[in-house]
Amino acid sequence: MKRILGIALAGAAGVVALTVVLEYVMPPPYSGYLALCVVGLVVTTLLKRRPTERAARWLRIYFRARARADEVVARERLLVRVTGHSQLRHQVEEVWQGPSEKERVLAGVAALLTSVGQRLDAPALSATYDRVRDRFTIAGWSALPEEFVREVRGRLEDRDWQHLDGIADKYRLFQQRFFQRPSSLRADPGASVQDLARLLASVGNHIGKDEPGDAERAYRLSIRLRPNENLAHAGLALLLERTGRNHDAAVEARTALQVLDAFAARSSERAPTTEDIYPFKSATSLLEALERVTRGYP
Repeated sequence: MKRILGIALAGAAGVVALTVVLEYVMPPPYSGYLALCVVGLVVTTLLKRRPTERAARWLRIYFRARARADEVVARERLLVRVTGHSQLRHQVEEVWQGPSEKERVLAGVAALLTSVGQRLDAPALSATYDRVRDRFTIAGWSALPEEFVREVRGRLEDRDWQHLDGIADKYRLFQQRFFQRPSSLRADPGASVQDLARLLASVGNHIGKDEPGDAERAYRLSIRLRPNENLAHAGLALLLERTGRNHDAAVEARTALQVLDAFAARSSERAPTTEDIYPFKSATSLLEALERVTRGYP
């Protein structure tokens, strides 16, 4: 805060001093307007030369391209815009390595900063990456935090992962609000995976009538990701009943009733949302539907 105030005061003093000088060659208020424009241009130029701003500008170039294409194309776009000679380009390509996209991009940006005699420590560069990345919607798991993706993959079999990938692509999950600030998924990967499970259950609720096969896959993926206290059991029970698998439906319905009981016991902490119980209007109506499913199946 003090630094910002100091910059503002210095800028104001610069405008006043330049205005006084310019009044010898032009009348006010034009001298003041010109002084304001000149000082603004100088300050903007100086700010752009700061390593944080340089890195942010390069990252914006990369992510604008990445939002429309894959990592290779986005890297090429960045290098075309930034590198002026083949030697620097070769240096950046050599260091563009790492297990995750973030690490590869940061290694490339660090090399670009070094080429202009600047550097940023790893935490500052990482924070700049997250700040810029959160402004762009990018489809695909590779652009998400490695910690979150690892947590998701650790709970799924290979076949489940393929199903999740297909559902994410077909129903544009990466455009959902859940993925709008990817850096937040890193803070608590376990909790983020539970929220992903709720998103998948919601997808199943909304597509159950038109796409029962995809809905069942979405429910089962949700349950895989969050085995306990998951109302995806309710949606799956009703779907199984509609498709004639009454015994399996009753098993899922009983599990869902236990989940509703758990929610009722902790209603002050966590009550079912409208998305959890969609298309029902209340938890009571959902409860009645599940009890109907269990009748006649001990």
